[in-house]
Parts: sequence; structure tokens; C-alpha cells
Amino acid sequence: MRQSLWIFSSLAIFSAQHLHAQNNVLEEVIVTAQKRSESLQDVPVAVTAFTEDTIQNSRISDITDVAVMTPNLTSNANTTPFTTRLQIRGIGTSQTDPALEPSVGLFVDGIFMGRTGLGTADLTDIERIEVLQGPQGTLYGKNTNAGAISIVTKRPNQLENEGYIDASIGNFAARKITASLSAPISDTVAYRVSASIHQRDGLFDNAGSQPDQNDIDDWNIQGKLLVAPNDRLELLFGFAHIERDTQCCAPDSIQGDAVQAELVRQGFAIDENDPYDFNSATDAPDAFSMESDLLSLHIDYDLGWGSLSSITAWNDYEYFVTQDGDASQLDLLRQVREPNSGDSFSQEIRLSGSVDTSLDYQLGLFFYDQTTNRGNRGDHIVLGADFVSIADQQNLPLPFPTIGLVAQPGDSVRYEVSWDTSTIALFGQATWHLNQEWHLTAGLRWTDEEREADLFSETISTAPLGDVFAFLSTVSTPIDAQLDRSSENPDWLLKLAYDVGANTLLYASVATGTKSGNFNGVSGEAEFREFDDEETLSYELGIKSTIFDGRLRLNAAVFQTEIEQLQAGQQLPTGFGTFVSNEGEVEVAGVDVQIDAAPLANLTLGAGLMYLDTYEFTEGERAGTELPFTAELSANVSATFFLPYAGGGVYLRTDYAYMSDHFTNGADASRLSPSDTDDRSVLNGQLGWRNDNWNLSVWGRNLTDEEYAVQSVLPQAFSGQQSFFLMPPRTYGLALRYDL
Repeated sequence: MRQSLWIFSSLAIFSAQHLHAQNNVLEEVIVTAQKRSESLQDVPVAVTAFTEDTIQNSRISDITDVAVMTPNLTSNANTTPFTTRLQIRGIGTSQTDPALEPSVGLFVDGIFMGRTGLGTADLTDIERIEVLQGPQGTLYGKNTNAGAISIVTKRPNQLENEGYIDASIGNFAARKITASLSAPISDTVAYRVSASIHQRDGLFDNAGSQPDQNDIDDWNIQGKLLVAPNDRLELLFGFAHIERDTQCCAPDSIQGDAVQAELVRQGFAIDENDPYDFNSATDAPDAFSMESDLLSLHIDYDLGWGSLSSITAWNDYEYFVTQDGDASQLDLLRQVREPNSGDSFSQEIRLSGSVDTSLDYQLGLFFYDQTTNRGNRGDHIVLGADFVSIADQQNLPLPFPTIGLVAQPGDSVRYEVSWDTSTIALFGQATWHLNQEWHLTAGLRWTDEEREADLFSETISTAPLGDVFAFLSTVSTPIDAQLDRSSENPDWLLKLAYDVGANTLLYASVATGTKSGNFNGVSGEAEFREFDDEETLSYELGIKSTIFDGRLRLNAAVFQTEIEQLQAGQQLPTGFGTFVSNEGEVEVAGVDVQIDAAPLANLTLGAGLMYLDTYEFTEGERAGTELPFTAELSANVSATFFLPYAGGGVYLRTDYAYMSDHFTNGADASRLSPSDTDDRSVLNGQLGWRNDNWNLSVWGRNLTDEEYAVQSVLPQAFSGQQSFFLMPPRTYGLALRYDL
């Protein structure tokens, strides 16, 4: 913590000392946070924006990279990319159960991604990334009660040929190629095609019978066709296809005494029980494979007195998960090629315009239909040959002498669950310019959501008491039911902004957000499957200021967020599997600060800070305990240096990010151990030479080889095994890019 504060303070002092003597300015950042193009400094919303230059200089490749560079955003995943947790200002949800919707909405070119995992693949051909803090419902089609991440990809070039190819290699046999090409076909038609191939060997050396774990084998392709028959009408057709096939998301682990002894008895080496050594030994694969397709049509029409926009999108995906549930060479428990799939259709229509110079408005209609499926009634969770002998040594609270009465090798859980969601929403926002300085904004949203769940789970057991009670029924409660619920929610926003001269904006806002409930996919009898809506009330005071003739940009916000009926996923008592429940009330309060400075003509500095004074449960069973995955202090600093040389220039980009001590386990704090608390420091860098066409660089991530678990889990009751999902170790490589 002291190290991060020292770096943060030093850069701020350095910037202030040099600003008066230089004649250079920061580049203006244009965002679409309010669904129209505006300068970042004119938007009364807390936004962290990454431009194309920043994305290239920092080699941002996925959402995890974005989170490292954004103090108020955290990202972590465990068993699959589809369990990725996104949190803004401490609020967010891991989709370990597909019934949970994200609290942080992920939008790609305005299209809502119903599952966060659909947006965790490599980012390709990106123009801009915007991270918006706080509820976003009165301007965005899908309501998001914690914040939104808006990813904007590049459009077809209507004027000239444009393209690039970027190739890199690195340790762990990493190799990645990204390419893009755009050109006009005629005066009214233009296209853009981009693609990426990314491969890497496993980060974990596997001494067992399975391949090395946590490798990468991904590819994607996107295409756009822009048709502009006249000056008033534009049609943009888009498609995207993603494939991923990887030994993915395996943890490092600590094994219990009984497992260690049995490993020796069977002739295997014991586990070193170092949860940060990137060594594993498993007898079953940890595998993830996925295919996803997205089709879209954007229509923009200039009405003369306003503009009409339409976004139509269809998304279809399928993925399979296989997991070694005990992370050892013993045969205890495994998840066998569980199929997941889903599709969605969305339609958003938006009307925007102005009345003279005193009123700007936007009105929208949003329809969303989504189906999510998990399992196909196959044997998806299976007990192995070593389960009974190991579990009998764990002193489980059983009313009989041996677990063998309720569990036997080959016992399995078969399930097939699906959720159907239909959402329709009306939303709008208007800004009244009371005079040249004062601006009042009001927004309103009405949402109607219908949900249906078709839930089936059964336990197959040959144990003597298996017909009465089987152990695996604690992993997935038997059920055969069709359930439904409906909800109507109004949400609103009020905001007052004041221009202090031409370069400073003050604003105050209060907003609400809602995330509707659903039905637990795994745990509980039918009457206890439902979890309720989650509601947000957020207050914010902010300032945006550009001073020293454009050489220093200071944006800050003080905020307080209150969540009622927080939806959260928890580990089941067995330590394998999760359940969803409402965890009571939560309060988060603190300050966000973002500083950008150009102290020299060839040097740009950046610094961000989020300090939380409060981040705890205030009501419910966990009242008084801190939120998991949330730190009191999160900070980042960056520096970009450019020196003209040999017809181009040498450049250096460094990024450092820090999080103070925080829980890395989502369980109640009373059940955690010291190993579930950690801090994090990450140092990334890139050094290279570039001109208008060529860019040659060396890059590195986690250069200090920091050991950090992005998530830890509670020990398994039946084995004592505890998992730690690790941040990648030090990686480095060489990259070459050519632009047309």
C-alpha cells in the first residue's frame, strides 16, 4: 500500500512541477456514454475511457486487462470464462449459476451481452472502451444496476483503404495474429473484416495424465457492411463468430491429509501444497470449448428534426465444461462434459433530438428475449472409486457410521435446466439547459420482465440408503418443476450539472437501478428456488476539470451506493457447486479520482484511485462484514514516453496497478482463513519503435511475477482440498505490427 501511494504521489508532484513550463496539451477523448458523441469532460457521468492508442500501447487484449487498469473495476473467473465476475465500485455478480444476470452490463456496439462470458474472449479491432460507474437504465436498453462496460469496435472506412496486421510471440509458446481490412466498395457501400488467432501452452505443469492446464486456443472473425444510400440513412450489417477450445480455468490447490496419504499408497507423488507454484497433477481434464455467433443490424435515419436509431441483434452460443472436481490424481469426483447453450434476440429503437437549444431528449423502446440451457440429463457429476475411502476420514456430520451408506462409486447427478426471459422496457432521458451554466437532467425507465424456469435434477445412487438420501443430492437438489415469475420495476435518474467557466464541470446525481430475480438452478426445494429482485440507490457528486491550458485533466467523484436484496452466489456446504440467494443490504461509499497530465511534449502520465470508506453488508446474516473481492484502496499509474528517432520514434508504456488487502473468497467472512485475504500489485510494460507503418516492440505483463489468487474457495468437506485460481505469472514477448 505504501509503495502504491508513493508512486501515485510522486507522479502527481512531478506533473505539477512541469506543467507551467511546457506548451503541450492532452488529446481530447470523445465518448458516447450518453448515446451521443461528446467530450469526456462534458459528460456528467463517471467514465473511464480507453482510446485506440491506449489499447495498442498497453496491449489490452481482454476484459481482464481493462480491469487491471481501472481502479473501480474488478474481474475474476473460476471454473470457466462464463463464471466471470465483473464488479464496479464493489458491486457485481459471478454467473456461477446461469440464473444470475450480471450487475455490470457488457455492451458491444450497443448490443447487450446476456452472459458476461460472451465478452471475455480476445478483443479485436477495438476503437474505444468505456467503463461507466453507477446504474445505467435510462439511456441503455438493458437495465444495469452497478454500471456498464461499453466496447465500441471500428466501423468500415468509407473514404480509403485501411488495415493492419499485428503478430506477437511470447513465453509459454504464445503466438497471436490479429488482422483487419476495410475499404469502400462504392460511393455508398464499405466493408470491414477483422480476425484473431491466439494460442498459448498451459501455464500449469501437469504431472498427472492430463495436458498442461490453462492454455489458450481461440480464434474469432468479425465482418461489417455499411450501406449509406443517401445522406440521411445508414445501414450497418454485422456478424461475429468466436471459437474457444482450451484446457481452461484449472486452479492450483492444497490437498487434505487423507488425500496425501492415499496418493502415496497408490504410488503417486504427494502434492507440494504450494497454492502458487503453477504445478498440478490431475487424472481428469479441466476443459472448456465454446462456439458463439452474433448477427446484428444497426439502422440510423436522420429525420431532420431528430434522429431515429434501431439495433437488432441475434446471438447463439454453446459451450461444454469438464472439470476434475478434486484436482488430484485420485478418482474422487468429476464433472463430465456438461453442455450449456443459449440464444437471445434483442430489438432497441431510439429517438433523439433537440427542442431549440434548451432541451435535448432521447426516448427508447427495448425488447429482449433470452433462453439459457444447462445440462442434457446425462451423468454430469460423477463420484469416483476413491470417494468413499477419503470422505470417511473427514469426520462429516453424518447420523450413521460410514458415508458408504449414502454414496458409492459411479453415483451421479443428471440434470437439465432452462430459463426463458422476456423483457420489454420503455426508457427516456431529457436535459434542460436552464441557462448557459445550469443543466438539469431527468430520466425514467419502466421494465416488465417475465421469467420461466424448467428445472430437472435427479440423483442416481447404488448406496444402501441411496433411495432415501444420497450424498450427491447435497450437490444438486432433486427437482422436476416448472416455475414462473413476473416483475414490473420503475427506475429513475435526476442530475444537476453546472459549468464553472469553460473548463470545469460540477454535477450531482441520484439514480436507481433494478436487477430482477429468477430461480436457482441447483439448490433448494421448488418453493425455495426463487430469489428476489436486487435494487440499487446511488448518489454521486462529481467534478471534471481541465486546467493548465489543457495539460492536466482532473476528474473526481464522491459516491454512495445502497443495494437491497443483493443477489449472490455461495458455495454449497460440500464445497462443490453453488447456490444463489439474497444476501441482505449492502452499502458502498467512497471517492474515485482520475488524473491525466502532459508535463512534457513527449510524456503523458495517468493515475487513478478509488478509496472506499464503506464497503460492507449492513443488514442480513452477514451484517458488519466486508464485501468480497473489494479493497479499501485500488490505484493505478501509467506513463507513456515518446522520443523521435530514425524516421519514427521510440516509445515506452508502463502500467502499474494495486489493490490493498481484500477477501478473495465470496463466502461469509466467519468461514475464511488468512489464505483467503490478499493484496495485488501488477506491473506491465511495452518498449518499442514505430513510424506511420511499422511498430516493433517487446512487451511484458506481471513483470514482477506477483503471486496472487484472483479467487479462492472453501475447502471441500469430503476431501479437504482447497482451490486457488491464480493470476497468470510473468509473461513477455515480441510484437510486430504493420499498418497500411
